[in-house]
Amino acid sequence: MATDELPTTSYAVLGLLTFGEMSGYDVLKMVERSIGYFWTPAKSQVYAELRRLRDRGLADERAVRQEGRPDKRLYRITDDGVAALERWLDAGDVEPEQVRSAFLLKLFFGERMERGTLVAQLRDVRDQAAATLAELRAIEPRLDVDGAGFFPYLTLTAGLAHCEATCRWADEALALIERHPERGRAAAPDTTLQEA
Repeated sequence: MATDELPTTSYAVLGLLTFGEMSGYDVLKMVERSIGYFWTPAKSQVYAELRRLRDRGLADERAVRQEGRPDKRLYRITDDGVAALERWLDAGDVEPEQVRSAFLLKLFFGERMERGTLVAQLRDVRDQAAATLAELRAIEPRLDVDGAGFFPYLTLTAGLAHCEATCRWADEALALIERHPERGRAAAPDTTLQEA
């Protein structure tokens, strides 16, 4: 089956299906416990990707009847799906890492922010990183580092390093802001035309 132009999320879902047959709900739960720390597709996107994979012959679908509940659909990766996933994994191209952060965008224009608001938001960023760090540290002992959990462990260590770095950076930024003279909001630039 043709696999050209599949989005990265398709390959993420294919990869998760290598762990076994799953419903869309199961995939979403697995995302939360694993790749969701660095790749988070929208709920509707996961269901759309499962249908796309089925339509392309990369996943099989079967309906399971349930008593007192709606029937559910289970998906499993096909041999063509495994081959497509492995081609994608072996492809030489790696997309450059990009940081996309609404807070960093605000911080860039921090001269125009109220100091208390900026400090509160920076503390929130630090608290969020510390909370994620605690979650990742709780996951770490459960991984079978000498077996199937080795590569998930490597991604977990990247998450740990990122969260630790964010906490350190936030602490340093808070200290620098405290020493930086507060000037209030910057004056808007004069955009009127000057007479010659």
